Amino acid sequence: MTLPPSPVSGPVGGQTSRLRPFLLTGGRAYGADAAIALETQVVSRQAGFDALGELAFESADIVRLCAVPLSVAEISARMRLHLGVVRVLVGDLAGAGLLDIHVPDTDAARNVNTILRVLHGLRAIS
Repeated sequence: MTLPPSPVSGPVGGQTSRLRPFLLTGGRAYGADAAIALETQVVSRQAGFDALGELAFESADIVRLCAVPLSVAEISARMRLHLGVVRVLVGDLAGAGLLDIHVPDTDAARNVNTILRVLHGLRAIS
């Protein structure tokens, strides 16, 4: 599977400042929504696109990327930002009504039947 090119430019092979992530989150290490995990799916709302001109660069990039549903981990990888930073920014954008977040059902992930069905499906395609 080939990923579409990221609309976000960033340092490739270079080093980023350790201070920068701290500045992006306003000094916060944790967001308001603890339910935002790596696998949480994020999709932009129309209000997010309408507010693009008012958002900071990174927040605007998240809204653009999430025109199609992406996980928090995918956003982090494509933007080359620390996962914690992305979780805080996504939480802020969702709190402002600019993104929708969809938290996966953790009970299904722990259900033995679900795990067996996934395992059988993977064996069938390999």
